[in-house]
Formats: sequence, structure tokens, C-alpha cells
Amino acid sequence: MNIIRPSIANRIFHDGYISALNEYLKIVPTPLGMQIDYHRVYRTVADIDYQQELLNSLLATPAPQVAAVVVGHAPEATAEPKVVSLKTISKNFWRHL
Repeated sequence: MNIIRPSIANRIFHDGYISALNEYLKIVPTPLGMQIDYHRVYRTVADIDYQQELLNSLLATPAPQVAAVVVGHAPEATAEPKVVSLKTISKNFWRHL
């Protein structure tokens, strides 16, 4: 999103923008159809900001955790990546499409 936002703001769609958009779309599946017009995926900076806010809100929600406690041992901290189910994403996530 940090590469995509300035490109949208300046309306400059260079190879770096296209590459960043492709990487983002691999991570966050978006209902765009078979042919993608990279000029129209995100039309305004407001669309980018809205998308970023929604992503941040998804990552801020606490995930259910199950702790196994072994007698005599403190629970170990794990650094697992945060995973968000696509089922939890509302249709407002793609409001600009």
C-alpha cells in the first residue's frame, strides 16, 4: 500500500506500481474479474486510505487463543503471523470496485 498510494496520488502507473499492485492482490484476493485495468483498481487516495484502515482494523481484532499449560513450565511466547479469514471481511472492504 505504501508504494501504491503515491502512484495513485500522482496518477503515475509505472512498473513499480504494477508490481506492487500484483503483489498486494496475491495477498488480499479482490473480486476484479479476469482482466484487470490497473488504472481503475484504486481510483483515489481515499480508496487506498479506506482499504488501509480496513486492513488495520482486521489485524487489530484479537484472535482466539488456546493455551496449553504444562505443570512446572511457563507458557512459551510464539511469534506466529496473524491470519485473517476472508469470511470475516465485509463487502464494504471492496466498496470502491
